[in-house]
Amino acid sequence: MLNNCRKIRKQNLKQGSFTVEAACVMPMILLVLFGLLYLCFFVHNRAWLTAAAYESALVGSMEAVKENGQVYEAAGMRSRELGNTGFFGAENLSIQTNTGKRVQVMYSLDTIASYGGFRWHQQVSGSSLVVRPVKRIRTLKAASEFVSAIGGE
Repeated sequence: MLNNCRKIRKQNLKQGSFTVEAACVMPMILLVLFGLLYLCFFVHNRAWLTAAAYESALVGSMEAVKENGQVYEAAGMRSRELGNTGFFGAENLSIQTNTGKRVQVMYSLDTIASYGGFRWHQQVSGSSLVVRPVKRIRTLKAASEFVSAIGGE
């Protein structure tokens, strides 16, 4: 009977040690899981911002070929429209638009973490060259006619 009591106590001690080990390891497991979760937010926000920047720059470059096109306003409006959706755990979004021969849109934002007060700052930009398709087609056609005139095929 005494031996049976000792065996039962040893089994209970073994089961209790597993609980202590799990209690020691669980904070590290949770830290890694939450870190991966916030890293996923960071990568999602960066991909979304990059796509939004290029799309806004493209909208601005298409507006530039119009006769009275308002490049800055079109790119700015599209970038504000895209910048107001799709972000998780983000704050302090700012948008900057530059125009000229290239239309460039730059986004800047902070992805926050709920523990430690950490912030990951992101800055992405997208640009698009203003291409005037009518002018380009006329130039290529003139070059083709010139090559045909001098005897090329």
